[in-house]
Amino acid sequence: MGYLKSEITKRNLPELMRFCAGEPVEGLEGWNRRRVEIQELLSRWFSGYSTRIQVRMEGRCTGIDEESFGGKAITKTVQLNLTSDYSFASFPFQIALPKAIKNPPIFIYLSFTPAIADGVGEEILDHGYGIASVYYQDIVPDYYDGHQNGLGRFCTRNPYDSWGKLKLWAFGASQILDYIMDQEEVDISRIAVMGHSRLGKTALLAGAFDSRYSLTVSNESGAGGAALFRGKTGESIRDLYGKGSRLWFAGNFFEYMDRVEELPFDQHFLLSLIAPNHLYVSSAVQDVWADPKSEFLSCVAAQRAYEIYGERGLVTPDHFPEAGDVLHEGGIGYHLRKGTHYLSRYDWQQIIAYRELHHV
Repeated sequence: MGYLKSEITKRNLPELMRFCAGEPVEGLEGWNRRRVEIQELLSRWFSGYSTRIQVRMEGRCTGIDEESFGGKAITKTVQLNLTSDYSFASFPFQIALPKAIKNPPIFIYLSFTPAIADGVGEEILDHGYGIASVYYQDIVPDYYDGHQNGLGRFCTRNPYDSWGKLKLWAFGASQILDYIMDQEEVDISRIAVMGHSRLGKTALLAGAFDSRYSLTVSNESGAGGAALFRGKTGESIRDLYGKGSRLWFAGNFFEYMDRVEELPFDQHFLLSLIAPNHLYVSSAVQDVWADPKSEFLSCVAAQRAYEIYGERGLVTPDHFPEAGDVLHEGGIGYHLRKGTHYLSRYDWQQIIAYRELHHV
């Protein structure tokens, strides 16, 4: 047994390639059924279910800057209006496309501020990528409001398995994707979804439940994101029960905050749903709250899903990475940088390098 395999064995993870009833998953047909089972598990016990009511989306351009970023790009502001037979909600986003590239690949970026890509948009545009940037709190506000604002009031709720705010933010990203694929001149085969921290958790849910993203990027997403819960240091399920984050998840999730070993999934299940599309996870050495070792081991455990498609998952030496290590060969990319919890230009540079290498 190799070193990394032994480290995963110590975590006593639920088996990815075994149905809940106990029989092994065999072949792609078996994996397709297992994927549905995993999505059901995660919806019931982790993220909550998306609304089952029909939603109609209409986008309206409310402003355009033909000379944005010093004339390099065209930037539009779009208001997305979501309507059901019972309710209405609306939120804006911005899309900046480089003038020099016809039908560019694009990032759908979940932003912590109203600034495009949290202020580093020019560097991304200079690499030939467009950016659709949404301030996440415009979708649903990030405070304890009993789901009474934004998309949180868009459907009836229960305290058990209704969608939490992570799933709501991911739903908003997929509505933006709908609009872009229908209205914008971009390369629809190369649309990535990306987020940092709690928005890295969101990006993983978006990629796991919407197969149209060519690449899903999670930067330092930690607990409830890429990191395994079993054996994790730093943030725990009990910590996530705090008022600042309690509404991110389905109520059922917190039944396991004092019995993590009984959790019917772990986060490698979430990562596995992104296969065969590309996945990128990045960590930082001093981000002990997120626990980079648990993020990395989750990638190792999820690669079985890539292998069943005949693809390589995480291509890595048989040891934990060290600061500065970049693993870009497989369908799962990873890097570990020096420093603390932060989305840096270095992180962006490695993520863009991975996109260019794999043309995703």
